[in-house]
Amino acid sequence: MKKQVVAIVVLALALSGGGWMLAADGKDAVTLASARKASILTAEQVNVSFQGVGGKIVTLTAMEEQAVKKGDVLMALDPTDVDLQLKKAQADVELTTLKIGQAEDGIAVAESKLGNAVKQAQLGLSQARTQQAQVAEGARAEDIERQKLAVEAAEESYSHAMKMYNQLRNIQDTYEGNAYSYKDYRDAVENARSQVATLENARNQQQAALNKMLNGATDKERQQATLQTDKAQAVLEQQQLAEGDINNQRIGIDALHKQLEQQRIVLESLNVQKERMTLRAPADGKVVKVVPKLGENVGSGTPVVLLETGKLYFDLYVDERQVGKFQPDSAVPTRFAALPDQVEGKVRFVTAAPQFAALRMSREKGTADLNTFQIRIYVERTDKLLPGMTAEVQVDEIPS
Repeated sequence: MKKQVVAIVVLALALSGGGWMLAADGKDAVTLASARKASILTAEQVNVSFQGVGGKIVTLTAMEEQAVKKGDVLMALDPTDVDLQLKKAQADVELTTLKIGQAEDGIAVAESKLGNAVKQAQLGLSQARTQQAQVAEGARAEDIERQKLAVEAAEESYSHAMKMYNQLRNIQDTYEGNAYSYKDYRDAVENARSQVATLENARNQQQAALNKMLNGATDKERQQATLQTDKAQAVLEQQQLAEGDINNQRIGIDALHKQLEQQRIVLESLNVQKERMTLRAPADGKVVKVVPKLGENVGSGTPVVLLETGKLYFDLYVDERQVGKFQPDSAVPTRFAALPDQVEGKVRFVTAAPQFAALRMSREKGTADLNTFQIRIYVERTDKLLPGMTAEVQVDEIPS
């Protein structure tokens, strides 16, 4: 009898429970939790570290709970080693610049000298070729006629001088009685003899020149003219070869310019390195934690300051049936218990949540696994919004 009563009671409870669930129309606790999402508002934090440099901290201005602006100095490293490297790099740049200037001035002077030397060599070659052509062709008719006139003039001068000399010799007896007069006579005779000799030589030279014109150049003279032309050609070629040396100097200047470019890159790199030895706030915010102390050594990339920025966000975890309502940059209506008005959030990203966040639900229709997605939503910070507040989002209110 008791067993029948128990069975009737259990059946009655089951029927009443099923009826209540049907009457609830999906408003059970599980369904409500799935539709209304809540999360804790969190302040975005940034781990600040030295980029590419390390060393001893010599300046420490950051303090916990200190409000900072973007660009404010948080701490600085000892720059002694970098300063020495900068001085050397700057000296290398200045020295190479000086070398380039000196080399360019040297090339300018060499080009000027080379231009003059080439002109002189070209002129010498032209003269040698002209002389060689004259030797090969012989004297022109007008030159021969001119030389004949010169021979006749020299012959006439010689004859006149010889006549005067003979006249002086014929009057020798007139001066033998007077010592002084005889001395003057002897001087006059000597001068006349000297003049005769000079004019005779001149006549002979003019005659020899005429004979040479009439006979033409000898083989030796032709060879000599050819040799002079070859020498002039060799001088010109030698001067032109000097231009190759100038081109080599230009190549050297190009190499110096490349070296200067590399040195300037090193100098710029060192300036960047020195700039990075001063750690500045990457954004407006509040210092949460300062890790090292003054005088300690820190390494590159090691977090030294924890900075809380002015950005606030919260994370929601939704299942795969709800994730379609959230898109990057889409608006999400958000409520806070401390605020009477609704706040608009903005989706930053949507990503698959870790496996441990997947939901396993047991419902009247059976058992199923639901994958979960992480939604990060940012809200604009105000004086009334503080980290730690609870943010609520009604998923059903968001249009699909």
